[in-house]
Amino acid sequence: MHSATTRVRALQLRSREGRVQMGTLPKPAQYLLRFDDLCPTMEQQRWQPLRALVSEFGLRPILAVIPDNMDPEMKCSPSDPEFWAQMREMEAAGATIAAHGFQHRCEHRSENLIGLHRRAEFAGVSLELQSEWVAAGLRILRGHGLTPKLWVAPRHAFDMNTLRAVRTEGLGYISDGFARVPFNRGGVTWIPQQLWSPARKSKGLWTICIHSNTMRKTRFAELRSFVSRNAAQFTSFDRVVAEFEPGELDLSERIYERFALWQVRRRRKRTRRRRQR
Repeated sequence: MHSATTRVRALQLRSREGRVQMGTLPKPAQYLLRFDDLCPTMEQQRWQPLRALVSEFGLRPILAVIPDNMDPEMKCSPSDPEFWAQMREMEAAGATIAAHGFQHRCEHRSENLIGLHRRAEFAGVSLELQSEWVAAGLRILRGHGLTPKLWVAPRHAFDMNTLRAVRTEGLGYISDGFARVPFNRGGVTWIPQQLWSPARKSKGLWTICIHSNTMRKTRFAELRSFVSRNAAQFTSFDRVVAEFEPGELDLSERIYERFALWQVRRRRKRTRRRRQR
């Protein structure tokens, strides 16, 4: 067994005493890895090294799977007949399946709770239709032998109706938000997702979201180096649920959440301006 894998699994067995109380930031920091836009037609040449990385270090990531992909931008390779078997294999090894929207068709513009993108699949749609889509997506994933435990919005674009639909269909968790601990809002528990590339943090829970379809070799090398150095601090969805006691965010963490979101929005605006020049 790889030495890094041994370190990770040893940490997984050494569960901390009791649960992390709401408002307490874990120290040292913990990291969750999340892979988005997974579907049979994703970019296979870029996905396979990431899959090997998960196996090498014994990671237990969140796999955000598009149930019924109809987004042309996600059709990057010929459909892989082994995709669903791979997802089942990774779930059996400890990964967590998330329903990543329904068809990933972000075709309309709408206000939403996070506000990073205006194009949405779910936000702005009626509660009835959102519930129908959530239910249909879950049926598809379960029909392929998977057990989705949480929900991930395409483009972070969702509203209160989305949370109601997710809750009604029996999912109590979403992966989103900019706090540093899990928290309750809108009747569901939010597992924060604040990073899109590795970043060393001193405390808190940090989810790193990776889009394999667009990941360059330099970014992969950066991720692999970070995982190798910090393997023992990577956790899993199941451990987070078992070890954290989510509740309402206190004032200081709400202020931090708003400031962190403002920073991300500002960086994205600057990036868009540079591209338009």
